[in-house]
Amino acid sequence: MYPLKKEFDSNSTYCEHNIDVSGIPSIFIHGVGLDNTMWLPQKNFFHNKKIIFYDLLNHGKSKKEYLGLNFEDFIKQLNQLLEYFNIKKCNLIGFSLGALIAQHFTSRHYDKLNKLIIIGSVYKRTEEQLKKVKNRFNMALRGESITKDSINRWFNKEYLENNPDIYDFFFSLLEKKKNKDFLPAYKLFVDADNLPLNFSNFTMPTLIMTGENEIGSTPYMSKMLQKEIQNSKLYIVSKAKHMATYEKASDVNLQISEFLY
Repeated sequence: MYPLKKEFDSNSTYCEHNIDVSGIPSIFIHGVGLDNTMWLPQKNFFHNKKIIFYDLLNHGKSKKEYLGLNFEDFIKQLNQLLEYFNIKKCNLIGFSLGALIAQHFTSRHYDKLNKLIIIGSVYKRTEEQLKKVKNRFNMALRGESITKDSINRWFNKEYLENNPDIYDFFFSLLEKKKNKDFLPAYKLFVDADNLPLNFSNFTMPTLIMTGENEIGSTPYMSKMLQKEIQNSKLYIVSKAKHMATYEKASDVNLQISEFLY
């Protein structure tokens, strides 16, 4: 693990970075219920690049106690982070809910984007797909644990069997979150299809990725998203599920690296 500087910005957003490196900064946005530690393979791979990893509101070490969250809140958080580091232009890499936040941020602040990477994003989910995610949300709302189900949907079974430490890491990460913090962001993820995006200003180079065996953010969704975004390219990660950034890190990192640098 390569050391990154750890600090809070002026609005209590926790981040890890090496902002003093030259170049355009690449900012990584994690998924719901997780925190910046999900990007460990990327922290190691891109340690000599200008990178920032931060915890979303109600996640990790960042400011909590929000009873409701919307994309405006997350856009504001990211904007404040950019202002704190005096960043005028950046690359955004968003995963799952982070991919949606990156898209909503881009729709509003496209002038601040150099390049955009969307990983494991939902797009125009079917009624059946929405029903499944709503069922999981309602389970969490009732206080039932969805941790094991999440991990098994995110990783291939063989990978988990061969890497019990990774299972334990994500199990611990997901179990330590508090529902009162996690649920407002999860509700936003569930309801995201009701907040359609305008892609007309997405003119920056964009890379869209998802796993071949992904069932929540399917390859079909990514293909439709690619049709919406001009100047975009699609990459399907072979034999990967949702957490391709971890299970297929070498492949994903190579794609990110070739696209950004």
